[in-house]
Formats: sequence, structure tokens, C-alpha cells
Amino acid sequence: MKRLLITGGSGYLGARLLAAAGWEVAATYFTRPLAPVRGRAVRLDLRDAAAVQAAVRAFRPDVILHTACSNRNADHIAAIAPAARHLAQAAAEHGARLIHVSTDLIWDGEHAPYRDETPPAPLGDYGRAKAEAETIVAALCPSAALVRPSLIWGLDPLDRQTRWLADGARSGQRVTLFTDEYRCPVHVHDLAAALLELAAAPEVAGPWNMGGAQPLNRWEFGQRLLAALGLPAGRNVVPGAIRDSGLLRARDLTMVSARAGRELKTRLRGVDEVLAGQEPGR
Repeated sequence: MKRLLITGGSGYLGARLLAAAGWEVAATYFTRPLAPVRGRAVRLDLRDAAAVQAAVRAFRPDVILHTACSNRNADHIAAIAPAARHLAQAAAEHGARLIHVSTDLIWDGEHAPYRDETPPAPLGDYGRAKAEAETIVAALCPSAALVRPSLIWGLDPLDRQTRWLADGARSGQRVTLFTDEYRCPVHVHDLAAALLELAAAPEVAGPWNMGGAQPLNRWEFGQRLLAALGLPAGRNVVPGAIRDSGLLRARDLTMVSARAGRELKTRLRGVDEVLAGQEPGR
């Protein structure tokens, strides 16, 4: 049985990958311990090059699926590029294939739609760190896949941003959702299935856009989520605009996931299709 090493196994995406059928799985975590899972759990600081080398040497994975990431503070953002470097070096030295999960925030939101081949042009610190990580991975591990998901969402369990929206709707706290910020939300189950399909494929090198099929602005997306959760869109949940907020945010990150559409069996469904209860995945 082939071996799959998942970084960020306690994260929202990583946790969906732990039950990958047909693989011997090991998963890493750092700040949040893993729930009981099939396979091995390894506490690993990805900033520590020697520790990363030791973990890869010990498990000898065929594929490394790098989902670990955080943008919650400057220290977390500063760790993105070094972590990618250490994993790419270890993958190259030990003959493992690397699937590197990036983000649509490698673009500035001014030249949509973004295609697989569109070069990075980030706007903020997080996007710059992820773009740098892509450059490092491509240089050190040319066989690596560079996966750019949009907003990753789900209802069971709720993703972090949907939980924030739901908590605000219940509490009466003011929640502003931008009408001029467009993304292509991708359901966590679809993304996980696509990543596992990549892990099993013989040739995956290069960039892969992985956005859901339906571009939505934040307001449109939020209204759909509240309806799905049976929560009222009260007076505290209001539309707004980036241009009036003073925030530095990418406005339109609509992407075209052409390569995934051509080469993968997994469909990256739009929000309305998911909420209509269509069967996930293939």
C-alpha cells in the first residue's frame, strides 16, 4: 500500500483527508492535536528543517499533501515560505511527490478571470507569502502540483468563516458582507476528493486552479449560507463594499479551473448545486 503524508491534519481541509481509502496515512499537526484517526499522528514544526527531514525519512511517503497553513497572524504568515521550502527539499531528496496547497490570493483581484497559467501578482502579505512558497516549491521540486483553491467551505462541520457568519447572525453582532468581492467557493469534500485524485495520478506537475463552478460575491454567498442553516438574515447582516471599507482586499478572484475540468473526474461544484443536495464528488 502506498504511503500518504498529510501536513495540517487537524485543519479543516486536512481533517477531511485522513480517511483516504487505499493509502497508508500519516498526518502532522503542531498546535492542535489530531482527533483519533486511522494511521499515524506526528507533531511536527514545519519551520524546523531537520525535523521535517527526519519525519519524511521515517515515514517514507510516496506522496506529501501539504495543507498546513494559517494566516491568523504575522508569525504564521512568516512560516509559510520556510515550511514549503523544507517540505520541497525533503520531497526531492526522498523521492516523494509533493502536492502543495496554495490559494487564489496569489492574485490581486484586478484582472479576473484567473487561469491556471496566470502568474502570481499578490496584493497582501498572505498572498505574497503563498506566491513565494509556490516559487520555492516549483524550483526545488519540479514534479510538484501547485493547487490554488478559492474559499473552502462546508456545513458539517462549519468552516471558520461560515461559523463566524452564523455566530454573528445568532448574536445580533453586526456582520458586513461585501458585494464587490468575488470568489469561487469550493466545497471541502470536492476539494479533498480532487486532491486525493491528484495523489493517485501519475503526472500532476504545475498549477491547478480549484475553484467551485459558481462565482459569488460575499453577500450572495452569505445569504445562501444563512438560508441553508435556517438562520434569519436580520438587520445586523448587511451588505457593504470594499471601496468604502478602507481595507486592502482583492476584489474579483473569479478563476477558471480548466485543467481540473479536463483532467480530473472529481467535479468542483458550485454553491447552489451543493446546497441542492446533489451527490458529491464524481
